[in-house]
Amino acid sequence: MASLVLVSGLFGVGIGAQLLKTLPDDFRHTPGSWAWLSYDVPSYATLPGQFNRSVFEAPGEAVATDPEVVALNRQLNETDFVAYDDRFFDFVGPDATVEKVITLAHQTHEAPCWVPGTKDIFFVEWGPPGGDNGVHNYQYLLNTETHKLRNVTTDPPTVNVHGCVAYDGALYVVTDGGPSESAYFAKIDPKTWKRTTLLNHYYEQPFGSFNDLEVDNDGNFYLTDSRSGYFRNIIPFTPPTNPSTYFVDGKTFRPKAIQITTGNANGVSLSPDGKTIYLPNTGVSGGDGKDPYGERGLWAYDFATSGGLRKAKVPVLTNARLLTNPIANFYDGIRVSKDGWIIAGANDGVDVIDPVDGYILGSIRVGGDGEAVSIVLNGHDIWIVGRGGVWHVSNIRTALTDSKK
Repeated sequence: MASLVLVSGLFGVGIGAQLLKTLPDDFRHTPGSWAWLSYDVPSYATLPGQFNRSVFEAPGEAVATDPEVVALNRQLNETDFVAYDDRFFDFVGPDATVEKVITLAHQTHEAPCWVPGTKDIFFVEWGPPGGDNGVHNYQYLLNTETHKLRNVTTDPPTVNVHGCVAYDGALYVVTDGGPSESAYFAKIDPKTWKRTTLLNHYYEQPFGSFNDLEVDNDGNFYLTDSRSGYFRNIIPFTPPTNPSTYFVDGKTFRPKAIQITTGNANGVSLSPDGKTIYLPNTGVSGGDGKDPYGERGLWAYDFATSGGLRKAKVPVLTNARLLTNPIANFYDGIRVSKDGWIIAGANDGVDVIDPVDGYILGSIRVGGDGEAVSIVLNGHDIWIVGRGGVWHVSNIRTALTDSKK
């Protein structure tokens, strides 16, 4: 999209622009289009007319009566980057672009991770209506240079993958399970596509429906177990317990519940120093549709450390704190950059969040015809998978990982 500064059209040039804060000089003519929403602009802090949107919709989707607000929302729906904080300009920089690299069905796509030693991203189509009643025994590989998409099936087939991380040359995945098997945690060799199941029960209690996972620097894993598979009729049995987050020892695969919610478990990520875990609660989305009064906060927890001679981190959480509620919808997949910025998929884009004050710095939009779900960070790039396809955000000023694959 071309860079947008003023709105023209039905309401005339400049209408709606006075509600926006003026962009920094080097962002007025950029490859990507920008808007800056700031409450220190009095006309934005006190909008004219009537306006309304639900918590599930982005600001640009609000219904408004005043022509200037209508024009503003039209512009927001055409931008690539929406800043809420001046730090967002430093984070993204003026050279970043957003490109939709492949169009897919308006269906949830999940579990992206970089395949070690390749230029491919592994991801899946998740849940109904795809496949045989929503049960999938295949996954996708997207070549990030040619944008060629192909299917892959593991040996034995892996059904309903929901989350993935790459670690030590392998892919580690969690699944919802299916009609004939409960949720499980598995390792996949990307050279042979052999799959080894590592964990499928908690002392003979089945897991409910694994959603996502993270790995720490010591090779221990953090798995979120949700109601999502039951809500989407992927599994036939009622979840055996409330949604939970499990710590799994990377050597013994012994599981331990470290967090439980009456909402729903979803994404998970760790701070770069491994001392904090971030967990979005998605109880707002349930089996009977979306409840605007359900839980949708992004929470941070610290790890308690033992005293005395023991210096190792132990899997006990402390200091729970609400970082933020999303501006729109709920946070699904989340990842943390090497400098600690939280990047999370929500609604029509991904949000960049400060890990200390919890302010949302800005949103990187995938457009009104898509919905961001999960992400992969790579050097100065973000790859987004979600409803409607895959998007590539390139040339971000801030290095997100130590090196580019």
